[in-house]
Amino acid sequence: MVYDIIIIWWGAAGLFCSLFLPKHTRKCIIEKTERFGTKVLMSWGERCNLTNSNFDPSVHYIGQSIKSLPSLFHAFGPEDIIAYLHEHGLETQTEANGRVVLKSWKARELVDFLVNQSQKNDTDFLLSHDVHAISRWDDGTFVVTTSAWIYTANKVIVATWGMTYPQAGASPFAYEIAEQLWHSLAIPHQALCGIETYDDFSSLAGNTLPTKITLYANNKIIYSTRWSLLFTHRWISGPIIFNASLYMDQDISLYTLQCDFDLADTSKKVVQYFKLASGDTLRDIRIKALRPTTEAKVSAWWILLKDLDQHFQSKKIPWLYFIGESLDITGNTWWYNLQRAWTSAYVCAKNIGTRI
Repeated sequence: MVYDIIIIWWGAAGLFCSLFLPKHTRKCIIEKTERFGTKVLMSWGERCNLTNSNFDPSVHYIGQSIKSLPSLFHAFGPEDIIAYLHEHGLETQTEANGRVVLKSWKARELVDFLVNQSQKNDTDFLLSHDVHAISRWDDGTFVVTTSAWIYTANKVIVATWGMTYPQAGASPFAYEIAEQLWHSLAIPHQALCGIETYDDFSSLAGNTLPTKITLYANNKIIYSTRWSLLFTHRWISGPIIFNASLYMDQDISLYTLQCDFDLADTSKKVVQYFKLASGDTLRDIRIKALRPTTEAKVSAWWILLKDLDQHFQSKKIPWLYFIGESLDITGNTWWYNLQRAWTSAYVCAKNIGTRI
């Protein structure tokens, strides 16, 4: 089967990208599972999370090319995805900490809308097709070998997830393809996840409190903020911990985590556990590991933007594109990573070029 454009996987990025590709092109999305928009549906208990209105690319994202992000998100930012949905009759509302959701609170409504719009743009859906390899003929045509068939295309857009949620079909496919084709890669790891500790917090399980944390690497401060921290039996969680995990990698021995508790906002149990007192509120928490990829919300790091042009086309392999979670752009918790998906998908689709 011959296509003009093949998108590999239809998560938020792949599906949204298909809406803005030229209608006259023959295009398809190859998806390894049988479900539409699995990760979007899993988002926050299937509530329909979209983006965050408190948006500053220089603050809310990490990566080795963050200086380029303001112009990127200017092309399609939070206000643009909100306006696009409003234009098509999907109402949104802004909640605490700037998080934007559909008023319906139904993730299925968003997925069904995106699928319907993609079909209107004449996109074929190839389900239960696990991609085994991507290669090229001498004329530059891509050959995509799947578990069901072999397809060819003039252009390929890799929109796969990272390694998180393998139980829902995620895999390191984008990493493997980029490595095979000699792209520069940052070593990926799970992120936006809890942090396991050597301390036994079972007596504090369920306690949530605003706390200032400071994360050190080799005795240098790499992250510090105040937000909600949650104690579980043997690890710590909550938004403040999810964001701290972005700045870590697998070499846990490098990191030290310090908490500065506010006695006015700290429960009696926590005060007693840490033996806190006025003027004595700093405590170190011994880090053991990041929680596993089955729980992490995203993969941090990946394909370096220096190997891609401003439209996410590979500088080394013409007409090969990477968008979404495959990029070395990772956002804080509260749906900055969904905005990364919308933005990269839109910019890629609107600038796909003319080699058809």
